[in-house]
Amino acid sequence: MRNLKEDIKKLYRTSALEKLIIAKEIRKVNLIRSLMLSGLCVPIALVLSLTYAHASDSDTLSFMDWQRQILTLNFVVGFVSSILFLLSLLAYYRPEYRHKLRHLPHIILLMVGLWGTICTIYDQAVTDNIVGFLIISVVCSMILLIQPLRLLLYLFLVFLVFAYGTSQAQDDPTILVSNLTVGLITLIICLGLSTIQWRGSLRAFKQRRVIKAQKKELEENYQALLKSSRELKEANETKDKFFSILAHDLRGPISSTLALTELLEEGFFEEDESERKRMYKLLQTSLFTTGKLLENVLLWSRSQTGNISFKPRTINVFAAMEANINLLKIMAAQKDIRIINQVDSGINITGDEDMINTVFRNLISNAIKFTPNFGKIEVVSGYNIQENGGKQATISVIDYGVGMNEKILKGLFRADSKTATPGTNNETGTGLGLVLCKEFVQKHAGDIQVKSKEAEGSTFTVILPLNN
Repeated sequence: MRNLKEDIKKLYRTSALEKLIIAKEIRKVNLIRSLMLSGLCVPIALVLSLTYAHASDSDTLSFMDWQRQILTLNFVVGFVSSILFLLSLLAYYRPEYRHKLRHLPHIILLMVGLWGTICTIYDQAVTDNIVGFLIISVVCSMILLIQPLRLLLYLFLVFLVFAYGTSQAQDDPTILVSNLTVGLITLIICLGLSTIQWRGSLRAFKQRRVIKAQKKELEENYQALLKSSRELKEANETKDKFFSILAHDLRGPISSTLALTELLEEGFFEEDESERKRMYKLLQTSLFTTGKLLENVLLWSRSQTGNISFKPRTINVFAAMEANINLLKIMAAQKDIRIINQVDSGINITGDEDMINTVFRNLISNAIKFTPNFGKIEVVSGYNIQENGGKQATISVIDYGVGMNEKILKGLFRADSKTATPGTNNETGTGLGLVLCKEFVQKHAGDIQVKSKEAEGSTFTVILPLNN
């Protein structure tokens, strides 16, 4: 007995998904069916009214009374059906009214059920059959999707009206018992069929939702795959172009180095001290350029494969900048360039020391490269206040050298773009150092900006979060 109760509870328990399906799919289906059912009731009531109005089988008072009752009933049903049809139409075309009119299918079911029931009761005065009641019960229970417990309540109400009305209209006890039995059995069958239809509809709507969700997931996965494919293709194209640029730019200094070493080996400058020193200087510059290029290539390669570890610590920006300036003093001295460090000594950031040093070293060496002999480079600092109230440090490396045009500016920070131009003393490079700067600064949740004008110089500004 207990298991039976549990099974019944489980049968009529409504899950969260079923509630969602009832609120969305089933209400939409019922709305369309209500629209059709209420719309059909109007012409049916009109046809029945005209049929009964022209009936002339008998002129007795009982027949005329029955005729008047039937006509009145059909007129009322036709009028109510018209109103319900208009309300269904409103709910169909105006979604904002659907929740307020969500009980329309239940009202229509009761109206049609009671219509057939009362017609059958009236018919008991002139006939013994209950075909109208049987047909209307089956139609109502099978057209509309009503929860089994509610449908049981509605059918019980209809049967009570049917039983009471038939007992008053039917004088023959045998026919009365037969009609009540057939009516009750019909309603039980209707309830069973409607329950099967209800559960089947829920299962179908669940399956549709699963299929729709799977289709959406497949579409998202397909789009993600397409995006990954495009990104992979772009990355491969970028690397192919980069290595093409790299091979071209390595060929120059290596060829120069080989040529210079051959000249020195053959002793062409043994007697000319100044020319020999100049050749040594050229050789040193060529080797330095090649070494710096290879260092940046290795760093970029490690960055692309994720092999560079991020080890944050507190860094004093002034001290880090000063250390990198000292490393590049010899390079600057060869062009008699002064580097002025005006960074605020109180600025501290949290970051990876190797990455920050790589950024500063590349920016300073680039500034040296594009600054003419006897020029100067300034390194200044400042602060940015963000919208959320946070503070950022700005470190700017300013040179007054050759500057850049718009075309070169657009290609900066891209490995697949050859933006490098010869320095003031014909120094060479690939621009890969700026790509590294961009990537390393972004790893610190910062940014790098550049302003430049031809023949006036360039300003590279690194923006980094301050140490909390």
